[in-house]
Amino acid sequence: MSAQIIASAHTHGLRNVLIFVLIIICGLVALPQLFYPLGFDQAVYAACGYVIKNDGVPIRDCFETKQMGVMLMYAIPLRFTQSPMAIHAFALIWVAVTAWGIGWVTNTVFERGRKGVSTAVWPGVIAGLLYWLIYAGINYWSMDQAETFANLFIVLAFYLLWRGAQNDGDIGRMLLAGVCIGIAVWFKYVFGLLGIALGIAMLLHTLANRPIYPVQALLANAIIYALGVLAVIGLGLGYFSVVSGGLETVLQQLAFLRANFPLAEPLPPAGMLRMMLRVFDNGADRTADFKSTVDQWVVFGAGFPLLFGLAAIGLLRQLRRGKGILLYLLLWLAAAIAIVIWQGNYIQYHFFVIWPPVVLLAGLAVSNWDKRVRGQGDEEISPHPRTRSPLHPVPLFVSLVTITLLLLRMWPWLNDTYTNVVVQRKPLAQLYEESYQAPVIPMARYLREHSQPEDYIAIFGDAPWVYVLADRPNATRFSFVNVWIKKRGSPNYALMTQQFLAGLQRNRPLYFMLTKPNYPWPNNDYIADYKQAKPIYNYVEANYQYEAEIGEFLVFKRR
Repeated sequence: MSAQIIASAHTHGLRNVLIFVLIIICGLVALPQLFYPLGFDQAVYAACGYVIKNDGVPIRDCFETKQMGVMLMYAIPLRFTQSPMAIHAFALIWVAVTAWGIGWVTNTVFERGRKGVSTAVWPGVIAGLLYWLIYAGINYWSMDQAETFANLFIVLAFYLLWRGAQNDGDIGRMLLAGVCIGIAVWFKYVFGLLGIALGIAMLLHTLANRPIYPVQALLANAIIYALGVLAVIGLGLGYFSVVSGGLETVLQQLAFLRANFPLAEPLPPAGMLRMMLRVFDNGADRTADFKSTVDQWVVFGAGFPLLFGLAAIGLLRQLRRGKGILLYLLLWLAAAIAIVIWQGNYIQYHFFVIWPPVVLLAGLAVSNWDKRVRGQGDEEISPHPRTRSPLHPVPLFVSLVTITLLLLRMWPWLNDTYTNVVVQRKPLAQLYEESYQAPVIPMARYLREHSQPEDYIAIFGDAPWVYVLADRPNATRFSFVNVWIKKRGSPNYALMTQQFLAGLQRNRPLYFMLTKPNYPWPNNDYIADYKQAKPIYNYVEANYQYEAEIGEFLVFKRR
């Protein structure tokens, strides 16, 4: 007996050492992200977080097409410093917590022993590790997005609904699950579809347990869950109504979303399938592609085809053990795919909502095949221990190859970061100037040198990072103009043109800036848009004079 105890302790010790080593490797792999600049989306969120940090109100004082959740996330690190490194570090910590949660849920849901005790740790380690590495190599444009933060709440909602459906009338878990979905909706309202899918799974799960589960408990669970969702949404709407002096701002935002969503024209089915299949190649985009001097190491799609193979193995395994939990995962995945298609842009970060259910199934693929498992809420499998399948080493080997390929794609970025930061000791500003975001650096520097912190500025174009880099307040509620300035003749165009003008008239910015043609988007000309926005054009021409040309910006100073 003592020999068995010593052997068990030795095994656990080795396992803990290996997990610690994996954590160190994961941290090192993600280091390049700390030195990336802000992409356009991140710059918009940072501009809005900057407004919130300075006691502004989201949406009312800083317009964004999404909800306030992601703005609030950015406002947290901006309270301490305006460095992009703080924003990226905060997001990485959030993703680490999400990855840990996914690992814990994987072991808790799939590897519960006869007394409800986890029988293994490696399925969760693999699932969490895969999720982390997918994020570590994501395109810098796709970092720190609404999906980055909302996934944690979706994972929590899934776990709470699954556990709640196993306990007759578990009001607390159902309510908390609804709250989690309500919070996710405040990142993007389309995430409500995930809440609907998980809610349907919970109802089907509950119905499958009848007749031991009474109908009134089923109705109570559904009502409590819905109340949790609606309560959070209602509190948010009430907050906006109070701070904005009425529902007008809320209604304007809802009208804008209705008029401008989906984000792109829908594709025919063949086009949708073609765009969805991009996910097999590095998760739909190149790795951290923000400067052309770094090679792309994407071997065999960076392991994403193998990842889906692992998920398929996990799905087949769960079919053998009990189908109840698959209701949640398959409906969750279907809703996530529908959200990607619904948004219409097929950007890499849009795909990020599909990864939690995929890695959960991938973790299941490497679980203990010879363990006897009683899946709560599912039918019980044979009470006799299953013999070890000869295929057991295959999913483990595939998972290790997948992890290796995900690690491999980050090597050029690790090497670039080491060369620039450690060897050449370049400051962050110089690193940013070597990226595609270089034009905003001299513009922000010029504003800091020629204005005071209390001076307002305004940019007609899409360069929102300038507001944060320059540390100067925005005279208008618009940190960018692309989503409405192109829609001439629409109610949004007239309304937002007037709101932009009202901000100029009220705050009288010291500097007004125009961006040149083809910046930041090819085949784009904001100067032409500016001239056609007559109220704005007439005001600026009457009150400002040309002062300088700073890279991609034309600078006008108040007379």
